[in-house]
Amino acid sequence: MTPPIDILLPGRRETAVLLLHGLTGTPLEMQVLGQRLAADGYTVHIPLLPGRGTRPDDMDGLCWEDWMTAALHAYDTLARCHGRVVVGGLSAGGTMALDIALRRDPAALLLYAAVLSVNNRGAYLAPYVWRFIRRWPSPPSDMVEPNDMLRCYDPAPVRAMSELLTGISRVRPHLGRISAPALVAHSRGDTLVPLGSAEEIATRLAGPVERLYLDGCGHAITADAKRTEVAEASATFVRRLPDVGLPEILSA
Repeated sequence: MTPPIDILLPGRRETAVLLLHGLTGTPLEMQVLGQRLAADGYTVHIPLLPGRGTRPDDMDGLCWEDWMTAALHAYDTLARCHGRVVVGGLSAGGTMALDIALRRDPAALLLYAAVLSVNNRGAYLAPYVWRFIRRWPSPPSDMVEPNDMLRCYDPAPVRAMSELLTGISRVRPHLGRISAPALVAHSRGDTLVPLGSAEEIATRLAGPVERLYLDGCGHAITADAKRTEVAEASATFVRRLPDVGLPEILSA
């Protein structure tokens, strides 16, 4: 795979948005969403997370904290130049967004098919076998509109799943500490992450929650058939946040 560069879309507002892609995906999964938010004037950064976009071997030496170090650096960089930062993520990126909320103070969360559990029960063996079994086939895509540009590693690095489970174990007990407003979005047809994961997040977060449950798309809701609907709902959610839409950054 040719590594995609980070996507950075400059904006004029004081609020910035950090978007995190999925477990073995790339920033292209979040591009439509990022462009929609940028059209409203928000600076949007979609970083390529460590080990992604190259080859599966590059994830074998990385742990959850390596991923989080990169995400927190991206958050802090935006926070130095903007008064508020909204954090969003798809799938494992949504789990990372929750972890950021435990360590920083985001203005809001955009959670797209965020993972607290997975449908494939065999995935829970990953912490015990990844040192001996490095790869296993990626699950079949459930995308309604497949896109060859949205390539994930196949076969998948087993350690990556192990580290996602580590992240889940870190985040899940502390959801009640997160008070940032949240958009919790999920596909009812998601074959990878159960809808119950979204319900648990929405029920246990301490702040106000808006739910967006979709039909006619698969797990990667920011890139599949309902991507435009997801982007529009996200833009509306961000626009409604107290003090997030204004003021604009004034140019000299």
